[in-house]
Amino acid sequence: MVGPAAGTLLGLLDSAVNHVPALLGEVGKARAERGGWSQAAEFASLILDAGWAWAATAVLAGRLVSRPASAAAGMSAGALAGGLVLVFATVGYYGADVLFDGGTWWSPTTRYWLVGSVLLGPPLGVVGALIRCRGPIAAVAALVVPAGAALQMALLPPPPESRMAEPVRWSVWVAAVVATVSVARGIRRRGARSPRENMRAGCDTR
Repeated sequence: MVGPAAGTLLGLLDSAVNHVPALLGEVGKARAERGGWSQAAEFASLILDAGWAWAATAVLAGRLVSRPASAAAGMSAGALAGGLVLVFATVGYYGADVLFDGGTWWSPTTRYWLVGSVLLGPPLGVVGALIRCRGPIAAVAALVVPAGAALQMALLPPPPESRMAEPVRWSVWVAAVVATVSVARGIRRRGARSPRENMRAGCDTR
């Protein structure tokens, strides 16, 4: 249930914050001139609309479902959870859009993102499962989301006409740095465990 629940919540929340300006009657205003609630929703929207945020949810789901499993079983469960997260997020997002805006749910855009979810969700879930390993594999897996977030902010920054563009950029950069430092410290602590302890945690160290 981790994948469907997390995915549905992500999709519904993303669609909801995108529609806050419309609900407040501020769609006709320039983005920089909207009120406080719309600005707060814009901040959340720029985070939730980002590809790295959806990828992070799939990675987190893979990490959670792999906890009690062996290496092979954990990666299989992670792949399933990652795929379900993105599929249900897409379904929830476009389903909520239909409730807010009307129209047809089964559109070419929906099909496009469903295919992308099926293709990208499982590998991201496996990345989450691999975080439980020790050594270079775990380090690389744990850095996928921070690196992806930082890269997206560098190559595809938020639109400059938004007052929230710079706060979002700095927030993501700071979060990426903090996450990278935390990963480094966690990998160092995990490296001190014995191979038997690490295997009990769900990762083959051979």
